[in-house]
Amino acid sequence: MNCIYCYHSIPDERLEFLTENNRAKTCINCSTEQRAVGFMSWEHKTAPQLVLVPANAKESIRILNRANRRSR
Repeated sequence: MNCIYCYHSIPDERLEFLTENNRAKTCINCSTEQRAVGFMSWEHKTAPQLVLVPANAKESIRILNRANRRSR
């Protein structure tokens, strides 16, 4: 299958992963989805929470890294 924007071939791994929801129509370079970084928030002992932050939010990632190291 080819990308609908640049017509380059979409890798088999991407097709295999994203065809369940029928979303594999673009290659990685043409995709509009943003990458995210995930952290576990341990504010409550028995109910940790997953916090997702955009990969380009450098200051938020720095703050969450410090909080994650402190909570361990």
